Amino acid sequence: MLFSRINLQTELIRERRAQQALLEEAHRLLQEYDSKDSDVRMRLSRSSQLSGASFSLIDEDEKRVFRLTEIKTLCIRYRLRFLNTVHFKSEYPYAAIAEIRAFEKKYNTKIKEFYIAAPEHSFDLENINKDPLLFVGLGNDQYFLLHQWGKDLAWYKKITLWPLQSFRNCFISLWIAAILFSMLIPSGVIQATSFEGEIYLRLFLTVHFFIAFFVYTVWAGLTFDKTVSNKNWNSKYYNG
Repeated sequence: MLFSRINLQTELIRERRAQQALLEEAHRLLQEYDSKDSDVRMRLSRSSQLSGASFSLIDEDEKRVFRLTEIKTLCIRYRLRFLNTVHFKSEYPYAAIAEIRAFEKKYNTKIKEFYIAAPEHSFDLENINKDPLLFVGLGNDQYFLLHQWGKDLAWYKKITLWPLQSFRNCFISLWIAAILFSMLIPSGVIQATSFEGEIYLRLFLTVHFFIAFFVYTVWAGLTFDKTVSNKNWNSKYYNG
């Protein structure tokens, strides 16, 4: 009845049932989210080579599409690897998982092909702070940037990694290093009898410094299974 008396015990029981219903609904939603997150992580770890996702991007997302040649240039410049996520051994932050789910919901699709650009050690070691870039393949050598995490690269990386971009850069760097070493030797140590003699002696030292640096570089490359970036930017092998 509208004006019936209120029983406090009955009200308390009703309140408890309402609270339990809310908790059960929250628990159900959490289980549903955990299930979806697990599905995304499973697809990341079992990503396979496919032709690419089939859907049309809206205009605001077009700016996040990059061609393979652009990604290759970035990987060579900063000594990264661009591989299928099946080779990635580090943990994915939850923000990356949430970004994938939001993307799939937005385009009503289910992605099965993921790629990641990161330093080579991120594919072998458990280290998440290595600036990875997570992509989804769109086909026709185009990739959509889903998420980035980690820290920004230091400004000097472009300079210090330049010699490792290609054999040509390495060769030039060895000559530059040889010239600098020969020029840094004090004239008193060279003990040349004339200026022309000092120049010829420094040229002689430059050649020998280059030979020494070249031999050491070859030895280090063979010993530690290292090569230049434009040869291994998309290799799944440690010494590839």
